[in-house]
Amino acid sequence: MLIAISSPTPLADEATIINALFDEGLETLHLRKPDLEADEMKKLIEHVKPQFHHRIALHQHHEMAGDLGINRLHFTEGKRKEMNVGELARLKGSDNMLSTSIHRTESYRNLSSYFDYAFFGPVFNSISKQGYVSTLSDGFVFPVRLNLPKVIALGGIDASNIQRARDMKFDGVAVLGAIWKKPDEGIAQFKLIQKAWKQADRQF
Repeated sequence: MLIAISSPTPLADEATIINALFDEGLETLHLRKPDLEADEMKKLIEHVKPQFHHRIALHQHHEMAGDLGINRLHFTEGKRKEMNVGELARLKGSDNMLSTSIHRTESYRNLSSYFDYAFFGPVFNSISKQGYVSTLSDGFVFPVRLNLPKVIALGGIDASNIQRARDMKFDGVAVLGAIWKKPDEGIAQFKLIQKAWKQADRQF
């Protein structure tokens, strides 16, 4: 899985870039805008081509998902801990894809199988967040288990280290800073990342 995460803050021509990413074959975009009001979020999504809405995962304002043709919902680690199995079962029963975030391998072992995948990071030193550095040891391999959610590497992902992430047994990668740090170069960077991902996935 190759996932892109949006810039946390609004950007000029952001919907245009998002549409271009989807046109280039982006599988899933996680829309994470922690400070954006619901009406502004809706406005941004409405500027994304309708045929791509089902590839968007919402981090906030889940209540608008159905009206916009979105069935992917993401839950932070804190929000996940507030939820019970009944809530997860109800959401999953509505044909939603559910994701969450973890930062320790121990958290993975306790994840509900109602989640389709989980972000784990930082795997490498972050490109977008200063001081958000990896603490993984050399030779780290993620202890993936059967019947548990897929695990997506997050943090410092670019074309140069995707093979390393795959060697760590991650099911996919999520990119943020490599695309959005210089938005005018974002599409070119995505193409490089996409090529590296396809090569690494073939060798897996």
